[in-house]
Amino acid sequence: MKAAVLHETGGPEAFRLEDVPVPPPGPTQVLIKVAACGMCGHDQADRSGLTNVEMPVILGHEVSGTVVDLGPKASHFQAGDRVACKQFTTCGWCRACQSGRDVECDQRSFNYGGFAEFVAIEERALLPVPDEVDLAEASVVACALGSCVHALRQIARLAFGETVLVTGAGGGLGLHGLQFARSLGARTIALTTSPDKVEKLQQCGADAVVLAGGDAYWQNILAANAGNPVDVVLDNVGHPAVFTPCFWALARGGRYVFTGQVERRKVEFYPAFVLGKEAIITGSGSTRSFEFMDAMESVRTGSVRPVIERFPLDSVVEAWRRMDARQVFGRAVLVP
Repeated sequence: MKAAVLHETGGPEAFRLEDVPVPPPGPTQVLIKVAACGMCGHDQADRSGLTNVEMPVILGHEVSGTVVDLGPKASHFQAGDRVACKQFTTCGWCRACQSGRDVECDQRSFNYGGFAEFVAIEERALLPVPDEVDLAEASVVACALGSCVHALRQIARLAFGETVLVTGAGGGLGLHGLQFARSLGARTIALTTSPDKVEKLQQCGADAVVLAGGDAYWQNILAANAGNPVDVVLDNVGHPAVFTPCFWALARGGRYVFTGQVERRKVEFYPAFVLGKEAIITGSGSTRSFEFMDAMESVRTGSVRPVIERFPLDSVVEAWRRMDARQVFGRAVLVP
């Protein structure tokens, strides 16, 4: 089978398209013919060396496709089933898993292998894809959408009528977080550095769009909210140049939630600013299993529409170049 293999850290050109063996499914795994695999910021971090991944490796954890084979102990799926996976596999039996906190499972392991024509994944990490959901769009449901479900509902406790500011709004997390926030009854302000994304963000439901640039664009954020500060910041960028103005625009008692970091840069602040606002600065790590299910239901019912741009697997280098240049609207996905 064809696969995009990463042999060393570096830029987009570090990926090589190679012929590798089709992985046999383990005892409790299923073999999936990949329909699409999303390209995530976590993959970007793996590629650039921000994380410690053993090389060579086939990245890709946002997988959707069709089951073609099963391990001898896999019993919940059959050949022909349409499935999508979450970012990681857990044991399913420990206290954390049984209480709905599976992101804390001691045996949690990240899923890899989606940048290929076939991938073997533990069936515990899979969810059936409803007939109403496009199979390629289903690839981004667990990560790009599910991460925002967790961040906004469980961490930020976003309430009906509140205002949320979404940074990196034209990216995979931003666009899906924006839509989910609206489904919760929130007013949404999209923050982007790309003027060509403004109209598209408005079409995706942003109540207001602010262009990030200059030292005082926090005032534009207030102006976009009738002069009022925002209740929640969903920060998908994690950059000091974004944090400072967005924190200034945060209301007293507001919640600032980090969901991503695009560069290895420290964010610094004076504790007095946090004390004065009685603000909460926190992070949101990943998707719980029940949130994966809720995210899929949001897509099935149409309250959230996945926004993807498809690239052939053999265009993986070009896809990453466009990702790095922030020229992709929504989530880029590789389609074998």
